[in-house]
Amino acid sequence: MLAPALTAHTDLHRHHVAVSVAGPLTTDDHAAALQAACMPLPRTYGLIVNLSGVTVITEAGLKGLRTLAQAVHAAGHRIAFVCSELLLRADLVLADLDTIAPVLQADEQAFPIVGYAA
Repeated sequence: MLAPALTAHTDLHRHHVAVSVAGPLTTDDHAAALQAACMPLPRTYGLIVNLSGVTVITEAGLKGLRTLAQAVHAAGHRIAFVCSELLLRADLVLADLDTIAPVLQADEQAFPIVGYAA
């Protein structure tokens, strides 16, 4: 079975961690792997999850994104989801993910939302 490729980048200047997801986000295991890649965050950092490379997402993947957003908020951090693909971004909004965290078109839109002043 295919698994998502997760790439993490820490931006020391903007105080955020950016995690990119490429491939499927379809199982509880995929969601757990994403959460493990994202958490814990450095104390003063926000999180950007870029989903532009997701090829397919299921209800399990959407549930995992909701759980991740709730965990990030509970830990006192900010989070934003980014997706440049219009159809996938629409799916995220239709699943009400935008009620938990912003769903944006580009990383640049997320920087001021999740970043903290140095």
